[in-house]
Amino acid sequence: MKKIIIILGIIVAGIVLFRGYQVIKARQPQKAEEARKIPVNVQPVQLGNIRDIIYFNGDIKAQDEVDVFSKVPGKLVENRVKEGDQVKKDQIVAMVDRDITGMKYELSEVAAPISGTIAKVFNDPGAGLSPPTMSMSMGTPIVRIVRVDKVKVLIDIPEYQTSKLKKDLPAKIRVDAFPDREFPGNVSMITPVVDPLTRTTRAEIEIPNPDHLLRPGMFARVNLIVSEKKNLVIAPVRALLKIESKDYVFVTENGMAKKKELKLGIREEEKIEVISGLSRGEDLVIVGQEMLTDGLPVEIEKE
Repeated sequence: MKKIIIILGIIVAGIVLFRGYQVIKARQPQKAEEARKIPVNVQPVQLGNIRDIIYFNGDIKAQDEVDVFSKVPGKLVENRVKEGDQVKKDQIVAMVDRDITGMKYELSEVAAPISGTIAKVFNDPGAGLSPPTMSMSMGTPIVRIVRVDKVKVLIDIPEYQTSKLKKDLPAKIRVDAFPDREFPGNVSMITPVVDPLTRTTRAEIEIPNPDHLLRPGMFARVNLIVSEKKNLVIAPVRALLKIESKDYVFVTENGMAKKKELKLGIREEEKIEVISGLSRGEDLVIVGQEMLTDGLPVEIEKE
C-alpha cells in the first residue's frame, strides 16, 4: 500500500513539474519579443523657418582712423591729450617747437583733423618729429584718432558664393567679449572685382556702435544672412543618419521603426530643411536611431 502511495506521489509531482515547465516555456517567446524592442525618443515633425547663412571671421575696424602729424619738423613740447580722450575736429592736440638753430619761432599747434577718440599717443615730450613727405619718409605720428560710432568688418567672399552677395544684406556679429549678444549690421560695400590670386571678393560689413562696446582689433564672427524660407518642414540635424552618401531618418508607425530617405536643403546651425521624405506630424526618432533597422519594434521613451 505504501509503495502505491509513493508511486502515485511521484506521478503527481511529475505532472506538476511538467505543467510548470510548459507554462514557463510558453512565456519565454513573449519575454524575448519584449526584450527585442529598442528604446527611442521621438518628436513630431513640424513646420518652421530657416535662414541661409554664410559664416565668416574678421577683425573689428574703426569707421575712420587717422594718424596725426606735425606740419613742420621739430621737437614735441606738449601732448594736450591722452589715450581715451574725446576730441573735436580742429581741437589742439599737441604743441611743437620748430627747433631750428639760430632762429626763433612761435610754437606750432597740431590740430585734430576729425572728431573722435584718441586711440594712441605715439611720443612723449622731447621726441623729435618730422612731417610725412612725398619721398619714402612716412613722418612721425603724434596721435591716432579713431571714430567708432560705427565700426566695420572686412570679409573675403569665395568666388563661388559671390552670386549670393548684394549690398544691404543683413548680418549678425558676435565677439568673445559679449558671448551672449548679437550685434546687427549690413553689407555696406562690395568690391567689383575678384582677386585673381585668392579668388575672393572683398566686402565690408558696417555695424552701428552707439555705446562703443565694439572696439577696433576685436575678433568678430560674422553670419551673413543670404535668404530666409518660411513655413517648411524642418528636422533636427541630430536625427540624421548618413549611409552611403545618402541621408536617412527613422520614424515610428504602430510601434515599428520605418526608415525614410530624405532630400535636404539649407542648414542653419542645428536644424535643416527637408525638401522631401518627411511630412508634418510624423513621429521622428531623435535618439536611438543608430540601433534601428527598418521594421524593428521600438519602445518610445520620454526624454
